[in-house]
Amino acid sequence: MIVVSGASGQLGRLTVGHLLQRVDAARVVALSRTPDDVADLGVATRYADFDDPSGLPGAFEGAERLLIISLGSFTGPAQGHVNAIDAAAKAGVGHVIYTSFARAGEPGQPQALIQNHRETERLLAESRLTFTALRFNQWPEMWNLVGIPAGAVATGVLPSNSGDGRVGHITRDDSAAVAAALLANGGCEGQFVEVTGPAAVTDADVAEALSQVTGRPVRCEQVTDAELASTLSGRGLPEQYVQGWTGLGVYKREGWFDVTTHAVERLAGRRPATIADYFAAHSDALRAA
Repeated sequence: MIVVSGASGQLGRLTVGHLLQRVDAARVVALSRTPDDVADLGVATRYADFDDPSGLPGAFEGAERLLIISLGSFTGPAQGHVNAIDAAAKAGVGHVIYTSFARAGEPGQPQALIQNHRETERLLAESRLTFTALRFNQWPEMWNLVGIPAGAVATGVLPSNSGDGRVGHITRDDSAAVAAALLANGGCEGQFVEVTGPAAVTDADVAEALSQVTGRPVRCEQVTDAELASTLSGRGLPEQYVQGWTGLGVYKREGWFDVTTHAVERLAGRRPATIADYFAAHSDALRAA
C-alpha cells in the first residue's frame, strides 16, 4: 500500500494524480484532516492530522511507502514531523519519503524554516526507518503571479536584490512527478536528493523569459534590500510578502538555491519545465495584471 499525506493540498493532489499513472488505484491511500475533500481522487481515504499523534499509526497502517509532505515551522523540527516519524516507526512503514528543501542539511543555513527541514532530516536519519529526503528547489508557484512577475510585465522592470544569485526553479508538478515515481518504484533509500529544474537562472534570466513569453520588454534592475522593499510596498503588496520576498533575494544572492541536478529525468523519466515553460503556461494571467 502507498500512503500520501496532505492529499488535499496542492502537492498532495498532484502526487496522487501522477501516482495513479503508475500504480493501480487500489494500492493508494490519501490522507487528510478533511477526507471528504479528497474523495474525488478515486482512491481510499483516511483521516490523519499530524497534530493528533494518537491516530497516526492507524492512518499509516499497512504502508509499504509513505509520503510525508512537510509542514512549515520556524522553531526547530515541526512537532507534526516528530509525530509522523514516531508513528511511521510504530506502524512499521517500509519506506518514508519526506519533502524537504534545497541544501537543507548544509551548515550555516540562515533561514529558520530551512533549519526545520534539516532537523527533520536528522530525525529521519537517526530513526530506524528507511527514508528518502527530496530536497526541492524553489517552486515558481511561490512567486504569486499577480505579484512580482506580473508587476514586472506591467511596469517593464523586475526589481531584484539577488545580484548574480541563481535558482534551480522546479515546478510543483515536476516535484509531484518525482515523489510519485519514488512512491511507485522505490529507490534512493537513505539519500538526500536535490531536485531541481533544468538550469539555475538569475533574475536577469527571469526577466528575459518574461519578455519572451509575453512579448513585452522586461528588464532586471538591481537594487538594494531597502530599495526593493520600498518598491514592492509602493506596488501595494502586503508587508509580510514584501519582507519575505526581500529576504528571499538575500538568500538567492548568497547562493543557497544555486543547484542543478538531473533528478527529474532520472527518477520521473520526464524533462522538467524551464522557468519560461512555467510562464508560458500562465501567460494570460501575466498579461492581465
